[in-house]
Amino acid sequence: MNEFELIERIFSQMQASQSLSNDIEKGIGDDAAVTNWPAGSRLVSCIDTLVQGRHFSADWAEVDELAFAIGYKAVAVNVSDIAAMGATPHSLLLALALPERLANESWLTAFAKGLFHACQLFDVTLIGGDTTRSDSLVLSVSAQGLLAADTPAIYRSGANVGDKVYVSGTLGDAAYALQRPQSSRGIELSHRLHMPTPRTTLGAALAKTGATAMIDISDGLYQDLSHICEQSNVGMHINLEQLPTSKPLASVDLSERLLCQLSGGDDYELAFTLPAHIEPPATSISNILVTCIGEVVPSVNEPAADKGTSENLDTIKRQPTLFYQNQPVTPMHPAPFATWPNLTGYQHFAG
Repeated sequence: MNEFELIERIFSQMQASQSLSNDIEKGIGDDAAVTNWPAGSRLVSCIDTLVQGRHFSADWAEVDELAFAIGYKAVAVNVSDIAAMGATPHSLLLALALPERLANESWLTAFAKGLFHACQLFDVTLIGGDTTRSDSLVLSVSAQGLLAADTPAIYRSGANVGDKVYVSGTLGDAAYALQRPQSSRGIELSHRLHMPTPRTTLGAALAKTGATAMIDISDGLYQDLSHICEQSNVGMHINLEQLPTSKPLASVDLSERLLCQLSGGDDYELAFTLPAHIEPPATSISNILVTCIGEVVPSVNEPAADKGTSENLDTIKRQPTLFYQNQPVTPMHPAPFATWPNLTGYQHFAG
């Protein structure tokens, strides 16, 4: 049995254990999948790629150990993008670039179990994909979701001045586990890094509640909120004391903890804005913690640093302003940080 026959057998067995929904006419096993969309609904699509050595360890021993989690996370990060649009996840396509050393019964079975476990948890179906040989492990997952005819999509561009800014869950756990994987606290928080929980139910509820803008927190809270500010042409006031913190992370040095929460990434929580008069559908949605961390404010003019030119180089500040103990955090007054921190978040092409 070659590796392609092995992959087909394992994935077909896993697929057979899950019943296909009535709107999937043809799933795995042909040149393409066929689905029937409910009348008036809209398709929401996204794609994410996970690369060995970039998104998870380059160490082969860790790749072997984390096979289940790698399969799970490949699904979860895509489902999180669907949730951030307010859509309901529907189906997945998987492109798997597989090294020869992983094309074995043990690794593929653990990987497939993690993938199908996530599919079952988040009510999404793997309907097809492609496999090729590679020197390192690369996973590309394309996810599809549905929006009902009467449900608006939530974009990054809809935040309005006066809206409140919220986040789900707690922040910074995954970043701490990534930075300190061998520490006792890092080990305790490792599940938040390897097996995040996309907020699918909350995202769909927010679309019906009236959320004005939303994004999933993958590259760091500050950077991801900046995307909303840029596309909505607004600023934000964010109160650092209000960032939701897990019990393990609460005992970490304040500046280190805040850096994990602001720029660490890999949270896969939802950040969203709501009009001030609308309460979030918090406690009724699977007991998900939802915390107000600030408000949307007008964008402001920032003077150019070089006043010696004749051009008007003033810029519009469309990004969050941080506050600590009711004081703005600035390069001149960086408290609670010792110096002004780098808050750019995850950069895919950083050195």
